[in-house]
Amino acid sequence: MQRIAISGKGGSGKTTISGTLARLAGRRLGRVLAVDGDPNPNLGRAMGVQHDGVWPLLPTSLMKVEEVDGRRVSRLALPVQQILTEHTVAGPDGVQLLALGEVDEPGKGCLCSRHGMVREIVGAAVEESNQAVVLDMEASLEHMRRGTVRHVDKLLVVTEPYYRALESAGRLIKLAREMGLKEIYGVANKVRTPAEEQVVLSYFKSLETPVIAVIPFDETVTAADLEGRPVLDYDPQAPSMRAVAGMLDRLMA
Repeated sequence: MQRIAISGKGGSGKTTISGTLARLAGRRLGRVLAVDGDPNPNLGRAMGVQHDGVWPLLPTSLMKVEEVDGRRVSRLALPVQQILTEHTVAGPDGVQLLALGEVDEPGKGCLCSRHGMVREIVGAAVEESNQAVVLDMEASLEHMRRGTVRHVDKLLVVTEPYYRALESAGRLIKLAREMGLKEIYGVANKVRTPAEEQVVLSYFKSLETPVIAVIPFDETVTAADLEGRPVLDYDPQAPSMRAVAGMLDRLMA
């Protein structure tokens, strides 16, 4: 089983890609854990999970601190399967959704411990529960600083074809390599023209990072969002959906 994290600048479309990828993988594998690592959670909506309340923050009691060789080490306090049973919501196509939680009060400090929980849950999910994982990260570099993606097998960096998005992708890739991640792939999203595609391909080539998918700009995404529906349900044959399905083929090859 694989652990795949999706990262990118805000507005790049990474959450739509994450939700679609998780559901398509669930149809093939029968069981997938989708993790919303953003304190402004939207992955559930992108997948079509019916949840109208507030996503509670994961409780700090899920972590414990132990002394190991003179160092303080944070570890899960419960078996990962128990955590998944108690803190996930069932989604379509055999996907379980785990959300880091929603910030509902200002001035309450950082979410460092929650990022640690997500990191350890992702690390244990495959080994202890034999489950594939799709991790949708927040639109910042914080998850790199906290090492939230340390245990993933593949990191997908989503970018749009303009300079600020590409520059953000470059920063993500640099930090991911410094963390020791080996399999890093670019994803070009919302591509309108061959010229835009070439700009993205050239940029990732300069970073020695392979591009695993080019996803076209698709008005269907906007139309589906206006109705509050996942694109995969609104039009499963939309160009963007076919491109994500092709990307899944390559990821599983």
